[in-house]
Amino acid sequence: MLGTRERTLFLDSLRPPADYRLRRAVGTSFTLDLMALLTAPLAFTFFDAHDDDGVPMADPVLLLEALRRHAEKITLFCQAGAISIPRPGQGLLAFLERSVVEVQARREGGIFHPKVWVLAFEADDRPAIYRVLCLSRNLTFARAWDTCLRLDGKLMEGQGDYERNEPFAELLLALPTLSARPVSSALWEELERMANEIRKVNFHPPWPFTDFRVHNFGLGARREWPFPKGGRSLVVSPFLVGSTVRDLRRNHGLDVLISRPEAFEDVVRANGCEALPKTCYVLSSGADLDSRGAEADEGEQGKEGSDGSPPGEDEIELAGLHAKLFLFEKGWDARLFTGSANATGAAFRQNVEVLVELAGRKKRCGIDALLGLADDPKLATLRSILQEYRPPDPIGEPDEAERALNKLERSAERWARKLGAARLTATVREVEEDERWDMLLSGELPEMPAGIEIAEARVWPATLTAEAALRISDAADQIATFKRLSFEALTAFFAFEVRLGDGQHTVRKRFAVTAELRGAPEDRKERLLRSLLEDRSRVLQLLFLILRGEGADVSAFVAAATRDGSAPQGYLGGWDRTALLEALLRSLSYDPRRIDDAGRLIADLERTPEGRKLLPEGLSEIWEPVWAAREALKS
Repeated sequence: MLGTRERTLFLDSLRPPADYRLRRAVGTSFTLDLMALLTAPLAFTFFDAHDDDGVPMADPVLLLEALRRHAEKITLFCQAGAISIPRPGQGLLAFLERSVVEVQARREGGIFHPKVWVLAFEADDRPAIYRVLCLSRNLTFARAWDTCLRLDGKLMEGQGDYERNEPFAELLLALPTLSARPVSSALWEELERMANEIRKVNFHPPWPFTDFRVHNFGLGARREWPFPKGGRSLVVSPFLVGSTVRDLRRNHGLDVLISRPEAFEDVVRANGCEALPKTCYVLSSGADLDSRGAEADEGEQGKEGSDGSPPGEDEIELAGLHAKLFLFEKGWDARLFTGSANATGAAFRQNVEVLVELAGRKKRCGIDALLGLADDPKLATLRSILQEYRPPDPIGEPDEAERALNKLERSAERWARKLGAARLTATVREVEEDERWDMLLSGELPEMPAGIEIAEARVWPATLTAEAALRISDAADQIATFKRLSFEALTAFFAFEVRLGDGQHTVRKRFAVTAELRGAPEDRKERLLRSLLEDRSRVLQLLFLILRGEGADVSAFVAAATRDGSAPQGYLGGWDRTALLEALLRSLSYDPRRIDDAGRLIADLERTPEGRKLLPEGLSEIWEPVWAAREALKS
């Protein structure tokens, strides 16, 4: 069970093994915070680039170098219409425009809900290492109690466990088929390569478990629950549906249920107290002091609406529990299922979900072992941060106004998913005077919800504030034209706001969508690079970071940068020829690829007069002989 400072542990879980480097990373998430994705490359580049609380450093030079190295190696698949809108003016997001792929579940009413990362690491003259992370956490900055399972294994040619690993391959191959828009042939090929290789990986479950199996849902034919019948079971789920809880009690020995007060009240309201097992827990108030609440990503799997459809994500006020666990005991054995699925019917009948089943002995892996002792003052066990749930008396029924509002929220959620899956194109045209650009957003949008008195939608480039929003009046191909934009405002990310009302109630939902960007300047990233570097001091900082290589300790860099915006003479920001020459020669001797990386940066800057002005005077006198030596090593 992860603590509320779990962000550090997540970044640590992405970190390559010693002497390895990232080759490819494929992640899945329901909701996505683009700023969280922006910091993920730090885990593959500068391993200590976070503060004492585990918050990733936001230094622009650190982020820029991490993105330059790894952005094209990362692909994140997420639910269409579930990307949060970033703060305006985030120029670094341009490096992630090809890293985000929006997807849809195949089944009507379902969502794309897995939280899995597949990481391929490589090293010279060593077999590749694969890592799979199966989490209950989305890629956001929400802080809640979550779980993370990590499986590591080496690629074994001609060996591995093909049958056990096949669900991982099945997931990788299914991802592009779920995409709302066509994916590149290069991504197809990379996913096929990873699928073929992961079948040959020898994964080992974490101690004290002795075996594992993987269960996918929503990718093919309907599957029955993999849960064993009989025995005794414990379930942790922040969202509940009464019929699912009844089935777990009747057929799977549900004895202990851990959830949120709101979820328990939904079950009791619809099915009565007898629907709950004899032991029910919620997080204690002390366990919740350091959390900002569970992620608002699963409301559609909570209480069922009056029309039988799932509610919207903003409908439930969330607490600090977000973990999902299903634990079963039978005889001497225990089986623990961990991953993305809640105790709801939608999780197993409609959604795309992934659960990993871990097997072990009941003594070490069973219910008592998971709960632990109740009197641990350090909150080292699960039981010590729980308190018994007692339903209030009476539990009030939602009034007519609340039901009407819930219905509007469900409609807004469905409309957002349809809008998020639309195929959009952003075409850029330069305006001759003042270096300004017009950007035309086009595509075929879904029709506005029928039977709603008020239905409006607005859109604006995500690099700007909502003041730039234009109203979408119909489903015409030409959606909106944004005139005289600055170079920095050009983007493939667009913010949408939908507004629905019935005359008495109004709901709004905001989300971001990706578009295919056409006509942007060919040197766009180079120009962004120059604008982000600002001056020669930052160029030198970036050069030193490149030469320090992956896994470098950047705490001194961070301390210097945060102290006064500069670094000590001879280090990073200070222009000391001897220090730079030493760094170049060290890289040339031990890792010539760093010289190649530095060469790409210098070449990018030398392409334009503005870039050449950022290069320190006299740099060529040091650089040219080192580059000549590097070229000689290649021949």
